[in-house]
Amino acid sequence: MALILMSINVVIAAEPIGRLFTSPMERSNLDYLRQTKKNEPLKVEAPTQEAEIAPPPIVALPDAVNLQGYVKRNDGKQSTVWVNNQAMTENSRNKEVTVGKLSEGSNRVPIKLSANGKRLNLKAGQVYDPESNRVQEARNHGAQGDNGNLGGKIDGTIDDSGL
Repeated sequence: MALILMSINVVIAAEPIGRLFTSPMERSNLDYLRQTKKNEPLKVEAPTQEAEIAPPPIVALPDAVNLQGYVKRNDGKQSTVWVNNQAMTENSRNKEVTVGKLSEGSNRVPIKLSANGKRLNLKAGQVYDPESNRVQEARNHGAQGDNGNLGGKIDGTIDDSGL
């Protein structure tokens, strides 16, 4: 067994490993090319005003979109949707959003933001926050007209403690 292993090592060692570096002839050829190469300075052109790249326009994020609710009509008339405390009919738009057509079997309202063209499908009681790019429940968000109080004293109201 040892004899076989030794013969394998001899065969492997007999193979040439190849050249790691260039031969003396290749080396002299490379040196000649470097010496005879003309060193031409690079031409640098000043940028023209037309070639300047304008910074991308800053797009202001829209306000949060709060879907308070909707009423689907079965009589063929358009359904009503309440977005950001404004009643809108389906397939209508205002300066902030476009409300799409409510589908018969869905509880989601298709909404498109006018500011950036983002399309959403919100359920009643949900709020889309563009800053975090998340949809949340209105109670968790502190949406428009909602101060998050579920009971207790609310500023501007009268309770029995002051009597």
